Amino acid sequence: MSLKTTIVASFAESLNAADIPCVLWGHCLLNVHGVPSIVGSIDFVIPDGCLQTAVNALSSNERLTQCERGELCPISSPEGFTPPPAFHMHLDASDLAVGLYLQSEMIWFLPSLDTALSSPQQDELPAYFVLASDETVLPPYRLGMGSGALPQGGHLVLVPTSVVLLEAYLRLWARDWRKRQGGMGIAMIAYMQEYVEKEGFLDGDQLPEPLRTFYRELKEGEKPVRQWSEELSMALGVSDEGDEEEDCA
Repeated sequence: MSLKTTIVASFAESLNAADIPCVLWGHCLLNVHGVPSIVGSIDFVIPDGCLQTAVNALSSNERLTQCERGELCPISSPEGFTPPPAFHMHLDASDLAVGLYLQSEMIWFLPSLDTALSSPQQDELPAYFVLASDETVLPPYRLGMGSGALPQGGHLVLVPTSVVLLEAYLRLWARDWRKRQGGMGIAMIAYMQEYVEKEGFLDGDQLPEPLRTFYRELKEGEKPVRQWSEELSMALGVSDEGDEEEDCA
């Protein structure tokens, strides 16, 4: 088990020990799905109402330090090309960060993360999640193709299935493509197509409509991206209004 894998599992374990369900996110998640992405942070999605509890859980880790740079930090800069996390800390005072994202911002279209998911068991997971160590659906390690499935034996870490991750990127692009911070969305969709679908670990036909049709159109490339993006946003009825926070059980 690599040091990075150990760190990912240890932070998930800290959150779960505080009864906070968490789902791996960001570039670590891409690595698990076989995308050779550079990892600059270890990110998790948590329930909105659990943010302060999660901050307290991470703050007890001696290897994590508070960020003192504010918006000057690349992780939280409003000038970045990805939405910043709701909270982050730095590992061993380095540039490597641990970030927390709210479900209402990233995977709002899924049912609320249940407290039971803080003790994930493979045979009890909802269909849209798998364990990061599940080698039956995630790719193995391949040189130059991300980490693949995490090794067995560590703390259990939740990840979205590949089709749910693709759905998330499509919905995020529909929401944010007009904004600077939405700039990476189309690249993430391309990564999923190039490294996950072409390798046989994603079936785009499993997307719900209208996303399935729009994904096919994007791959066919017959429409200008701007036109395709506008039509996608309209089809999804995108709104800027967020969901209300729920209390952390």
